[in-house]
Amino acid sequence: MNKQRQDGCRVFRLSSLAVLLIALVVIDRAGAQTAANELFTKCVGCHAPKGGALDVVTAQRKTPEGWEMTLIRMVRTHGAQLQPAEVGALVKYLSDAYGLAPSEVEPFRYMLEKRNTKVVQHEVPQFVQASCMQCHSYERTILQRRTLESWSHIPDMKLALFTNTENVTASSGLLQDFWYDEVKKKVLPHLAKQFPFSTAAWTKWQAKAKTDYAGNWKIVGHDAGKGGDYTGQVTLKALGEDKYGGEFVLDFSDGSKVSGKTTGLIYTGFQWRGSVQLEGGKIQREIFFASEDGATLQGRRVLAPVGDLGMDETWYRSGGSARLFSVIPTTLQAGEKQTVKIFGANLPANLTTAAVSFGNGVTITSLNQTGDDTIVAEVVAAKGAAVGLRQLRFQGVTGTLPFYVYRNIDYIRLLPETAFARPGGDHIPKYMQQFEAFAYLKGPDGEKGTKDDVKLHRVRPEKWNLEEYVKRLNDDDMHFVGAVDENGLFTPAQAGPNPQRHMMDHNIGDVWVEAWYKPRGAKQPMGARAYLLVMPEKFSFQPIE
Repeated sequence: MNKQRQDGCRVFRLSSLAVLLIALVVIDRAGAQTAANELFTKCVGCHAPKGGALDVVTAQRKTPEGWEMTLIRMVRTHGAQLQPAEVGALVKYLSDAYGLAPSEVEPFRYMLEKRNTKVVQHEVPQFVQASCMQCHSYERTILQRRTLESWSHIPDMKLALFTNTENVTASSGLLQDFWYDEVKKKVLPHLAKQFPFSTAAWTKWQAKAKTDYAGNWKIVGHDAGKGGDYTGQVTLKALGEDKYGGEFVLDFSDGSKVSGKTTGLIYTGFQWRGSVQLEGGKIQREIFFASEDGATLQGRRVLAPVGDLGMDETWYRSGGSARLFSVIPTTLQAGEKQTVKIFGANLPANLTTAAVSFGNGVTITSLNQTGDDTIVAEVVAAKGAAVGLRQLRFQGVTGTLPFYVYRNIDYIRLLPETAFARPGGDHIPKYMQQFEAFAYLKGPDGEKGTKDDVKLHRVRPEKWNLEEYVKRLNDDDMHFVGAVDENGLFTPAQAGPNPQRHMMDHNIGDVWVEAWYKPRGAKQPMGARAYLLVMPEKFSFQPIE
């Protein structure tokens, strides 16, 4: 293997595990002008300069992940001489100069956050579904903006790289013409109109002053695994060239604490891609998006190199007026006493029980305050307290928090209700899936599972198990696909043919994931189930699937 191929393979392997983090260690040594020079020196051999810009390259705008995929393809397919550090510097430059505005990313950011089980309905013309979505997601197509000329290059590039494209797309039966003709006549005009290179949102965002993200931030998050809801804080220091570093502490509702260090890089003025090192050396990734005013950062703390494991997280900038951010838990059962944690910023000192209100019928018996952000209250709801949604209020504090009083839960529900996983092994990562259970009330219509039902709070089932999703005679998938643990985490089995299965079948199939929870005072446990498809193993993981 020659040096060029070795370099290309090395870069591609890193890409499949989110190589954007490379930039965190190189961009502070490679400023925008240096990266621009690299762009011309490394790319000009194939892309001709035009009026100070590069043909094709500067006629498109993408997310950091989109530019990463483009650069990796240049290395892997076209022999570009780029080392990982150079890829990181170029991703940073291209994302800043030819990126997407916040409003252009927001509707589709779930794809960048690796929310792979999220179900989203988009109004997509059938000719786009038939031409583009047979091979990859709709989001990969529209998380970019191009000129009409740039869009017009796509079908030729696809046929050059994937010669079987027309056969694959024709198999859907949705195309009215040959793939190439369909794309040229219908898809390209549609994409150029809906997702043009020049937009008012991008022009406005480019003119906006840069936000400094250094300072103190309050954290509110949710871990679908063992930890549950959590709060915390992080202090960021500017390290130069849009790079920040800081230390954080997280306090989980199960009583555990987690601390660590984060190093993040801001792309396009609002997209945070961070690398986290926890005590003990465990590594996590952060994929956050800042609000346009720079007051919040919101996204996911990704827990595994591949898959859907992650924690939802929002950072609120400290300072300003006293504000409320979260209450844990968000429900209270009538006739019961409960400990409630209230989290905010710049809360008044020496608060009394009279300063806090949960509404009529709810009494605060004690109040303990820690610093300016955390209050722990002992709260009792009278047996006759009115059931329904109310607002937690503080005297002299901006904002309110929703809080629900209920009598008895009606049923539990697993989320996600449909999900998938993939087996793995020594050379292929397993694609795990996390489930969690929530208590629900039937809504005013008295029917279970309708839109007016009320989601109350997370519950901890006493039992998790798999049950067969029967599709054929002697269906036995549940014995081979994997197992679900006491925290609702499904871990798939090893990849490859299994000699114990009929005809040495792989450890794949579909099953029900079931959970059983017994509310206080109930005679029988409540059950819920979610559908899980364990798909064949996967060998290539892209930044945007």
